[in-house]
Amino acid sequence: MEFSEVVRGRRSIRRFKPDPIPKEKLEKLLESAQWAVSAMNRQDWYFVVLQGQQKEGLLRIFAEAFEGMKPMLEQSFAGKTDFIEGVRKFFSTYGGAPVIVLAYAGTRPTGESDPMSTAAAVQILLMSAYEAGLGAVWTDGILFKEKEINEYVGLEGKKLVCAVPIGIPDEAPRTPPRRSDRIKWMGFD
Repeated sequence: MEFSEVVRGRRSIRRFKPDPIPKEKLEKLLESAQWAVSAMNRQDWYFVVLQGQQKEGLLRIFAEAFEGMKPMLEQSFAGKTDFIEGVRKFFSTYGGAPVIVLAYAGTRPTGESDPMSTAAAVQILLMSAYEAGLGAVWTDGILFKEKEINEYVGLEGKKLVCAVPIGIPDEAPRTPPRRSDRIKWMGFD
């Protein structure tokens, strides 16, 4: 598959088939992700990969995170109760994905969190999943429960950036049009 096909073909997948994903396939995706650019080449990201009972325990925390996000959804999507209910259901099941990857940021030499380097690695993870015939989506609404999630997976001193469910897609989302007013050219004739 050409790189441009990966970039243009990847979609955010939120419904998955229950089929397990071989650990070797996940290892390849995460190995690719770790070739991302990073600030000062620190490569200070960290991933936690969950499946089975460990994933199910995490989903219980994710379901609670919905309550923190609900007021914002009700304001932004007033009157769209079906949409809000769909988000609630997603938070409690993560679309049935057999695997969830938690992506964490380390710190810069200044001691600040470095979510941008982790974001670059997650983008490669998403594209690598698509290239491998899998689906995935960046989610961060769960950050309302970051403390509980970190305690659940036994991590301290790292900033949770997002959760990425991965699995075989059970949907084919439409291709949204690209917006045309997102580039300003200067100094070109």
